[in-house]
Amino acid sequence: MAALDSRLRGNDGITETSAQPITESGQWEAGSDLFREAGSGKRAAVFKPFELIFETGSPITLRKHPIHLDGLLSYILYKHTSCPTRALSLLPELLHYDQHHGIYHASALAFGVTPEQGITAQHRHYVGNMRHGKHLRDDRITPSRTQPDGTEHYRKIITAGGPEKSRLNHYHAWHAPYLVFHGVGDIQRIAPLVQFYCTRIGVNANSGSGTIRNRWINPIDQDYSLIDAHSQIARNLPLTWLQEQAEAGTQIPDYTRATQLPVKAPYWQDHEQYQTVEGVAVSKIRRVIMN
Repeated sequence: MAALDSRLRGNDGITETSAQPITESGQWEAGSDLFREAGSGKRAAVFKPFELIFETGSPITLRKHPIHLDGLLSYILYKHTSCPTRALSLLPELLHYDQHHGIYHASALAFGVTPEQGITAQHRHYVGNMRHGKHLRDDRITPSRTQPDGTEHYRKIITAGGPEKSRLNHYHAWHAPYLVFHGVGDIQRIAPLVQFYCTRIGVNANSGSGTIRNRWINPIDQDYSLIDAHSQIARNLPLTWLQEQAEAGTQIPDYTRATQLPVKAPYWQDHEQYQTVEGVAVSKIRRVIMN
């Protein structure tokens, strides 16, 4: 754990990169060098392999597919620019993009575990907004009958359907001490964006899931954004990439089947630029050992 603590407290952590000019409203000034329009004075991007670590404060809830770093950064850029089209256009300035295979060197989320703490699966229960007189009627919240010994019995509420389904529900959630992403990109640009915009991750983040206590970004020597240090597939990969690696004699993880899936941002189907290719999906629950 000493090595881990040293990495997390290093001078290259996100908390040490607060030199970006920020206005009183908390927004980066348009003239800052975080992003510049094409032309004279444009800052050259320096792409390096890195590891982005989040220390968690509560369990995270995920959708059907795992969160990818390029998807997370595209959402952060949308919050930064208020323009979804510009957010996607700026993404190649943050992350290395493989044009031939159509993928960013950006891993999916992995759960960082230690010898002392692994991954814990649990349920997160939520109660939606209910108005008195419509959802909180007396016949629903008062006892239906009382036994002579004082035991009270209440009306059963059906949560599998009806009006309560959207207000009384639960989700699968997972907790680990850290959430980890790997990528190849411009650390000096990514760090302040993540520091400022990323305080929660995952589904129902506004209801307390996926809270972030702290965050660090550290340069590393090797790219683990496609295949991780444990030889696991680290992100959704196109089948063509895997086949080319196998033909070149590179050892790749075993995979059983390919399917149509997105391999780059945007990952939400309603987006006009959403597209799928034949590929192999990353495991939704993937762990990396922090040492």
